[in-house]
Amino acid sequence: MSNSIESLEIIDVQIHEPWPGKPLDESMKDQTALWQVELAREAMDAIGVDIAFAVTSEAFYNLGHERFPGRFPGVHTFFHNHPDLASEVRRVKANPAVVAGRALVGDFINAKMRPEFEQGVFEPIYKTAEEVGLPIFNSTHGGCKNIGPVAERYPNLTLIVDHIGVAQHPVSPPVAMSWGPFEDLLELAKYPNVHVKLCGAPLLSQENYPYKDVWPNLRRLFDAFGYERVMWGSDYTRLRSADLPKGDRPRRRGITYGENLNYLLHTDLLTFDQKKQVLGGSARKLFNLPPISQDWGPPPMSWAMMPPPQPKAK
Repeated sequence: MSNSIESLEIIDVQIHEPWPGKPLDESMKDQTALWQVELAREAMDAIGVDIAFAVTSEAFYNLGHERFPGRFPGVHTFFHNHPDLASEVRRVKANPAVVAGRALVGDFINAKMRPEFEQGVFEPIYKTAEEVGLPIFNSTHGGCKNIGPVAERYPNLTLIVDHIGVAQHPVSPPVAMSWGPFEDLLELAKYPNVHVKLCGAPLLSQENYPYKDVWPNLRRLFDAFGYERVMWGSDYTRLRSADLPKGDRPRRRGITYGENLNYLLHTDLLTFDQKKQVLGGSARKLFNLPPISQDWGPPPMSWAMMPPPQPKAK
């Protein structure tokens, strides 16, 4: 087995739906999911991402599963106001396009835990997910310490803390974004069923690429959880709209998908085996993903798909 980074399988455990740069015409809107799946596939192909977890609408992840089986594992978002959360978890678990669920326990608008969390509204999600074996991502927006009691109550439930446990802009208010809650995340390492999505660290950097100032905290993350419980997620459709770090280009470009990956892929602060775990191995093992497929692309050249030229009429 080669030890070159080109041999690494790259698995991104969070993308959302990409959108065209301008609104679709009315005649195209019934094809929105198709456009989004193909925009995501092209972005992935461009930087070498093999698999991307689709934290998206059902229309997207179902179509992604249909067009590219195994390439877009679905992560279904459970909304706390659903009238029967237990039944909803069982329904989602039965869908072969889905590998995990997501609980929006934090409110992105104010970067605080939703009051419904303390009221027990999310308990049917966790209880039923443990029963049926559905891992749950947890969007805490800085309230990650609250996942500790959940891990204790449901020791056989796989829990993943999103976004290294901190509130992140652009989504949460900029004033809420700091490394402060990261200390609470490190405390969760004592629970063996808690894993971490390494996502959005460049947003907390005070530097441009390759964001060297985030590494003291990333080292603490790996020391606490090990490399086998940390998995990379880009959330590139959010980070590309960020204002910081600004960079030097005249047009706003945020943090690009490539920068999002390459600060980890090309660093000399991780060994090959550590990169293999964080950039794909941890997710592959935890979610029992199917092997990558030669059918995933890249697509053929456009000229090869065109009909042959016809002879001109005499």
